[in-house]
Amino acid sequence: MRRRFIALLAILLLALGVPGTAATRITISTGPWGGVYFLVGTAMAHLLSKYIPGATAIAEPATGSAHSLEFVHRGEATIGLVGLASAHFGVRGQREFDKKYDNVGFMMAAMDSGQSIVTLADSGVRAFGDVKGLHVGVNAPASKTQLLAALKLYGINEGNLRLSVMSYTEQLAALREGTIDAAFIALSPYNPDLAAFASAQPIRILGLDAARAKAFDESPFWTPVTLLGRTYQGQDRDLLVPGAHSTLLANKQADPELIYRIVKTIVERNREFADLHPGGRDFTIAKTRMFVEQNLVPMAFHPGAERYWREKGVLK
Repeated sequence: MRRRFIALLAILLLALGVPGTAATRITISTGPWGGVYFLVGTAMAHLLSKYIPGATAIAEPATGSAHSLEFVHRGEATIGLVGLASAHFGVRGQREFDKKYDNVGFMMAAMDSGQSIVTLADSGVRAFGDVKGLHVGVNAPASKTQLLAALKLYGINEGNLRLSVMSYTEQLAALREGTIDAAFIALSPYNPDLAAFASAQPIRILGLDAARAKAFDESPFWTPVTLLGRTYQGQDRDLLVPGAHSTLLANKQADPELIYRIVKTIVERNREFADLHPGGRDFTIAKTRMFVEQNLVPMAFHPGAERYWREKGVLK
């Protein structure tokens, strides 16, 4: 894990460095600093800069999936990583969205990302149901919705606890200082900030029990994700954690040829992408085919992406 952490830092410095003189700039809206989306987007930026001639890709942090969708909708980002639920409700102007953010096209299915409750090992919080009446951090509206959906399975609603919206970095600092009892942190496939935190003091990561995980999977937007044992110090077994399907979206006005090349590069360089960050392994033909077959695609395909998926037989 230490070697992977060093590699991710190197990629981050490359991706956020001074842009070169390339004619084509690809801006990737991602997620907050310290989150899985930002790290995956940073790895993606490195991959696209390396393999698309004349292009420089830059990962831009967003506060969450709703913010990332807005970036792409407004054309402030070429492409963006957006949770499936935010993509679905955002283009329709539903749930937390006050208008339609529909100037976007679907590119491909992205990684499944997991979040879960993290607390200090010496706390009394040993299961999701134990947070009743406690102070818990969340980083964005989409994360809050996901946490409440998981807690509902344990008979807990928003009125049964105190929620504070803060960044992942702020959550870890508050957990260390004892100003919150638990944090809801992005941790799957891998979060080096959490790994560093876990190496400094013992922590406990909570998992869903199997029966409740099955009920959580009934939502089309969410899915239990397996956090492999020993991903973090002190986590000695596999855990089922609340997870979400993710999407890669493009601004509708983005050049179809460029979007075609981006999708092609991500799929054909999948192994290298996975080496840069384990979340890269999910950007596959099979994953997008699953989205199509299960009617999970939240909006029309971008023309450049549609061309690629027709070539691969995913679209007829």
